[in-house]
Amino acid sequence: MPDLLTAPFLISAVVACIAGMVRGFAGFGAAMVMTPVFSALYGPAAGIALCLLLEIVVALPLLPAVVRLVDWRHIALLLIAAVIGVPFGNLTLTWTDPEPMRWAISAIVLGAVILLATGWRFQGRPGTATTLTAGAMSGFLNGLSGMAGPPIAFYYLASEDQAARVRANLTTYFVFVDLFAITAFASRDLIGWDTGVYGLFLAPAVIVGGLIGERLFPLASESFYRRLALLLLVCVAVGSLLL
Repeated sequence: MPDLLTAPFLISAVVACIAGMVRGFAGFGAAMVMTPVFSALYGPAAGIALCLLLEIVVALPLLPAVVRLVDWRHIALLLIAAVIGVPFGNLTLTWTDPEPMRWAISAIVLGAVILLATGWRFQGRPGTATTLTAGAMSGFLNGLSGMAGPPIAFYYLASEDQAARVRANLTTYFVFVDLFAITAFASRDLIGWDTGVYGLFLAPAVIVGGLIGERLFPLASESFYRRLALLLLVCVAVGSLLL
């Protein structure tokens, strides 16, 4: 059982609450907040596994309110392509120098942010080919660097959907992606007993944060939501260079 009064656990609880607020409000971004801190405190493998567990925990209370807005056909296509893309990302990781890849990923994400900031949007609904491409890129980056988010965030932010639908689809997509990643971690015995116990005790903090973020979302305008989402993507791009 973890000592609840130690500095590492208290830091983890605060970070989990903040990450929950980001996830509850934006529908993504919790991993960006938790992974660096948890990896530094508990080691990369345990930190990432703990982050994945808490991402699912924070999302479950949010699903009932958003599930009616989800486009299940596009979610299914994205997930199928993502599953196919993961092993290609893993292979690329073993074949290439990680440093240039991190710079390339950051440049791509920042380029996408600039494109979205200009006001560019898809003309009409994204087609099947576009959806499969976004899912494959998400899976590829997940296998390469553990960052499944940027292609999917770009895909939905570039649509003409309202912020509520964007958030609903992002929230739902990442639940399935995280479940897939946890299954992969468990199959390699990377989720230990201690990680599960820490996740159990940190769950209230991330849930409270998620519910606060959910309450704040209706108070924000469409433009504020998109600006915040773009800021999160910029943080992902910069953070990938620092980790």
